[in-house]
Amino acid sequence: MKLDQVGSFLRPLVLKQARENYAQGKIDEEQLRSVEDSCIIELLQQCDKAGIYYLSDGEFRRSWWHLDFYWGFEGLNKIKKERGYFFKGIETRAEGIEIVGDIKCGDHPFLKDFARLMELAKGLKLDVKRLKLTIPSPSMLLYMLFIRGGKNSELKHYGKDFLRLKNDILKAYADFYAKFAQLGGVYLQLDDTSFGSLCDESFCQTNEINAENLCEEYVDFLNESLKTMPKGVMSAIHICRGNYRSRYVASGGYMRVAKKLFGELRVNKFFLEFDDERAGDFEPLKFMKDQIAVLGILTSKVNESPSVEELKTRVKIASKFISPKQIELSTQCGFSSTEEGNEIAKETQWQKIALLNETLKSLEAEGFFS
Repeated sequence: MKLDQVGSFLRPLVLKQARENYAQGKIDEEQLRSVEDSCIIELLQQCDKAGIYYLSDGEFRRSWWHLDFYWGFEGLNKIKKERGYFFKGIETRAEGIEIVGDIKCGDHPFLKDFARLMELAKGLKLDVKRLKLTIPSPSMLLYMLFIRGGKNSELKHYGKDFLRLKNDILKAYADFYAKFAQLGGVYLQLDDTSFGSLCDESFCQTNEINAENLCEEYVDFLNESLKTMPKGVMSAIHICRGNYRSRYVASGGYMRVAKKLFGELRVNKFFLEFDDERAGDFEPLKFMKDQIAVLGILTSKVNESPSVEELKTRVKIASKFISPKQIELSTQCGFSSTEEGNEIAKETQWQKIALLNETLKSLEAEGFFS
């Protein structure tokens, strides 16, 4: 059984300082990328030593887990907003996206970044087949445009031609998938907070959302996109309830979306949050087919952690609804979905990884996954 991790890690202070210096014009892009490279090399070594099989760049080259990717598409621009996105007890930086032309993949910077990640991994003699890239999902872009970014009924460039908008999004993602595979990429993780929000009855009422209808639209849209995923690329989706400076957006178990999402979405792996009472119980797992369920049973938001025995008990409860052979483990989310990072100690993230690894090995010793 391989240990996986959602993605992001706390940014080292040297990296934060370099990004600030770059923004102020004190260093150029080449100097910034050199600092990023050094930090990513150290992260790859730490992750490998900690027993994490699937490796990423920790999202060290980006500011947001999702917006940086969208800004990399042609036709989408970075904008300053009047207000940020609202989390429980906090508001984010006020940045967003604006459509200014046809959405296209173009020469997406994330592809350059992944190619560099492969070079760095080879330099460390790490198997590049262990590398993965995390990007926001296609349906997440719809959610950002129409729900999280304001209830738009008309867009400046596309007007009300939503079919053309959707087709352009699908084509942009298909092009990205193809170029990713051409680089040698074999594992692509799609991150998504839309389904987590649909689990929250209060959120849906406030935003006048019909959770069932929107879930069906988003799953069907995602499946259309997944049809263009090249053979040989493993797909995953992380269903998140929000992660900004240790705060969240949504609460509620997966049952509201489980039958459609788990039963019909054709990804290889689901990363799911099951770290506290906000996540509900494990029963929705019964709707899964043959996919892997990566159980996020350990929070990335606070310094405190349960014991190995407590985590094992949680995994065994989950196995009442899904085969142990379909179970993998991870933290509930990344440690730094934005460059600010969760409000935990740097040492904590590695302690949590070690705790998961210990839990995994203990379950293996008991023959749980056999």
